[in-house]
Amino acid sequence: MKLLRVRNIALAGVVSVAGMGLIGVGAHAVFTQNTVSAQTITAGTMNVTLYSTDAVGGNNTANLALANLGPTGSTFTTGDQLVTITNNAPFVVSEITATPGDTFDSSGGPTSPNSRLAAETYLCEVSSGEVIYNGLLSAAPAQSINGTLPAAPGPGNTDNYTVNLYAGNATTACGTGTTGTTPNVPAPSGAPTLNNDAEGGVIQPTMTVSYTG
Repeated sequence: MKLLRVRNIALAGVVSVAGMGLIGVGAHAVFTQNTVSAQTITAGTMNVTLYSTDAVGGNNTANLALANLGPTGSTFTTGDQLVTITNNAPFVVSEITATPGDTFDSSGGPTSPNSRLAAETYLCEVSSGEVIYNGLLSAAPAQSINGTLPAAPGPGNTDNYTVNLYAGNATTACGTGTTGTTPNVPAPSGAPTLNNDAEGGVIQPTMTVSYTG
């Protein structure tokens, strides 16, 4: 009987030791950690402005008002008006298109003096010494521009264009030049004068330049 009791005690001790070993294998501790990198990104604001010595308002803003002209005769010219474009944004801006236009009261129909003046006025548009367009304002298309304006404060963050609205054989920077030509000096346009049906007409030509950045 004593031998049996010792044997039972010994077997129980072996089982206990084996159980402790299993617990140790599955319960050890694991350390964890995370690292994070972060930054703030702020979108900039487009800020392209215009300036001209011929302006009567809006210099150094996005909306320039050039001086009014008239009453005119059948031959007239606004003169070659230089407009400087400046990129004030802290990122590069690309010039995409220049679109001539005209806002006037056409309620009188196509034969009204306003409509006839709009149809008989010519536009000379020059950029970097090259003729961009020279012809009837009413037929002027949107012109693609490949200009790029570096981020402010420069250098090189400006560009310019010259516009001249005219009728008759007025002297302009385009002369008789066509798109893509580079006239050396201003010359007579060779355009026809206004007709009687344009007398008393009023128009408001515009030039809209579009940008991306």
